[in-house]
Amino acid sequence: MKLLTHIFVSILITLFACIKIYGQNTSKEVTLGEVIDQLSLKSSAAQIEKLNHQNEILQFENYKKSFLPAVWLNFNPVNFNRSLRLLQQPSDGSYSYVEDYSNNSSAGVSVRQKIGITGGELNIGSNVNYLNEFSRKLNSFSTTPFSIGYSQQLWGGGKQYRLEKEIEYAKNKAAIKEYCTKLSQIQQQALGLYMTALLGKMEQDLAQQTTLNTDTLLQLAHIKLNNGHITEYDFKQIELQSLNARYAFENARKNYIEAQERLAVFLGIEEIEVEIPEFDIPFAIETSMAMFYVERNNPFSKQQEIHTLEAERNLFSVKLSNRFNGNISLNYGVNQYAETFAGAYRNGNTRQSVIIGFQIPVFQWGVNKNRIQIAENNYEASKIARERQMREFKNEVKENINNYNHSVKLWLTTEKAYKLSQEQYEMLIQKFSLGKVSVYELTTAQSEQNNAMQRYYSAIRDTYNSYFILRSMALYDFKQNVELEEVLV
Repeated sequence: MKLLTHIFVSILITLFACIKIYGQNTSKEVTLGEVIDQLSLKSSAAQIEKLNHQNEILQFENYKKSFLPAVWLNFNPVNFNRSLRLLQQPSDGSYSYVEDYSNNSSAGVSVRQKIGITGGELNIGSNVNYLNEFSRKLNSFSTTPFSIGYSQQLWGGGKQYRLEKEIEYAKNKAAIKEYCTKLSQIQQQALGLYMTALLGKMEQDLAQQTTLNTDTLLQLAHIKLNNGHITEYDFKQIELQSLNARYAFENARKNYIEAQERLAVFLGIEEIEVEIPEFDIPFAIETSMAMFYVERNNPFSKQQEIHTLEAERNLFSVKLSNRFNGNISLNYGVNQYAETFAGAYRNGNTRQSVIIGFQIPVFQWGVNKNRIQIAENNYEASKIARERQMREFKNEVKENINNYNHSVKLWLTTEKAYKLSQEQYEMLIQKFSLGKVSVYELTTAQSEQNNAMQRYYSAIRDTYNSYFILRSMALYDFKQNVELEEVLV
């Protein structure tokens, strides 16, 4: 009788294993590495971030090109007017109306060049004007064949330029780091969706295997009940376990399908099948190494640097506006007037001008002093706030390092515990067929198997979450030992 029972159990296990293999879907199976390193970077969210980053790069290019010579061409072919104008005679001061019936056309070219080191601007230009007086039937030309001018603030322009340049270059570096961070965050979103789908798959697979096992147990229990080896209560208990297992399998299958669809929509693909990832990341991450790359690459550190420069620039601007200062403007050129176009370019007259103006704050009831004090207080307050934020940020990094190293140890432990719980449950089924274990022991083993699976999944999820959070903070791939800027940009 025992031999027949063993043969029957073997046939049932083989049959259900075949059914399980046949019932698997044909969705594309992808690894976690493929989802993170390839598919997530092709998603719509990643494409949007790429376009936004291109705009930031173009803005920085515009800043650099603003210090290149800019050429402007001005052309006004028609400026027609016909009206009566009130004029005052210079001889006796009397007024009279005269008819203005004319067209004035002009054309010119100018070149502007910013001088960053001094904060000034250089202008070079040339223009010609043509006046057609219809009432008198006269034509005339006025020309400025050549003119050059330079203007700047007397003091402070050079330092303002240097501060502005440092801010713009720092913003550009921060924009690159911010772009890498956003792509890394998109990878974390894909990781979260993948882990949700992985939980659904693990629950589905375990529920499916449990269903097969409880069906086998139910067949064995039916034989034992007929032979009087177990009570009807034990039989119904196993039947209840079988029904609960089917219920759990259907729910797990539904949850897994929904998680698959959410992941596929995010990645922009049709169907996807997840799998348990192999442990292929570092066993431990050193705090000193992680902190080095965090301070070097993290956009938060770069933003603190920008805030410092901006606060310094604002303080300097306030001090500069409340001190003795002035402006200087120098112009030199040649101009001429004639009734013919050629004559307007002969024997040009020299045109020169020098303008120097000063702004001297004399007495404002201490307002200027208070403005400077306010700017200094804001600068010091922002400095203290940044130091506090940096300490909190570094502490957050250390906590994530500890979480990662702790989760790695749990992964290795829970993986082994899960495999042992499965083996134990299979052994109990065999022992039950021989009448060596009770229904209560089977129930306990099944519950322990479910708990072991949940602990195993939690360890995988926590390990990868901590790893990719650190990866995003440091913008460094600790697995490949390469900075993310080299990989993502």
